[in-house]
Amino acid sequence: MKNLGSLDRMIRVIIAEAFLLVALFWVREDLQLPLILATAVILIPVISGSCGLYELLGWSSCEMIKRKNDGLKTALVLAAILLAVVGGFASHIYTKNILLEDLEEVNESYNIARQSLLADGINSSAEIDKLESSFAEFTAKYSSYRPLVVRMDGNFSSRNAEILAAISRSKQAGMQGDAPSSQRQLEGAGDIISAMIRDYQ
Repeated sequence: MKNLGSLDRMIRVIIAEAFLLVALFWVREDLQLPLILATAVILIPVISGSCGLYELLGWSSCEMIKRKNDGLKTALVLAAILLAVVGGFASHIYTKNILLEDLEEVNESYNIARQSLLADGINSSAEIDKLESSFAEFTAKYSSYRPLVVRMDGNFSSRNAEILAAISRSKQAGMQGDAPSSQRQLEGAGDIISAMIRDYQ
């Protein structure tokens, strides 16, 4: 027996949309599945028109909105559409910009390390260590927090691994006193970082 009225259903749709946006853009990967499941739990009664809890308690929201309040129903429909379109677009752009800012910080550390290597040769190990630390923070963040822009990039993890390997090879070459090789390896990491920044712009 249907016991969910139009107003109740629209409110549930808006709540479900908010949960889904948070799951796709704003939380760590381990929290995404519970939020998506919560979204499904909210939407199932909306689709069926019947809420099990209401049935147990003998409640019904079918009469919550009268014909004269159709304007409220229209407003809720528009709110749901705006949340889906504007909320999804804004969340995508904002989380992509956060990723770009994080990459720019890594790129700044790379530029400092590269300039130090060009000026000081093998004596620039401290700056390469700082770059390695900066990139380790970046990879740690995006190994647990994976917004949609990261999940849509099939090369994200492999490029991170390539950057880390290039930085490591640069350090090893520097410790062996091979400044030209250290520079080549470091510039290889820089090329990948620059490519990632271009791809996300």
